[in-house]
Amino acid sequence: MTHRDPMAEAWRAHLRIAILRALNDDPGRASNESLLMDLVQAVHISADRDQVRDELLWLHAEDLVAATVTRGSMMALLTERGAMVAEGRRTHEGVKRPNVTAAVARKALSISLDRLKR
Repeated sequence: MTHRDPMAEAWRAHLRIAILRALNDDPGRASNESLLMDLVQAVHISADRDQVRDELLWLHAEDLVAATVTRGSMMALLTERGAMVAEGRRTHEGVKRPNVTAAVARKALSISLDRLKR
């Protein structure tokens, strides 16, 4: 019988959605593990490179990202399915559902800032 730690499962679900959202926010919908580590730490999820890599492998197995290793560094490309989960248009077991209200507010702020730049 396998014992699952609910706190560890919740942390992994948060880390997974943070990774998906970071990729979704990138214009190319792609990034490397080092940058993703910095981006998830920016939203107060303390994760090291190995933990980010482990979750990228899990997300790859679930067809939410396409992960490849080039010269020892893992790259991740968000899939369409992963984008749907990141945007809250689809749920996926093991990934925290995003706060869609915060995403809408973030997008509105981004649009407003773009208009100010013009």
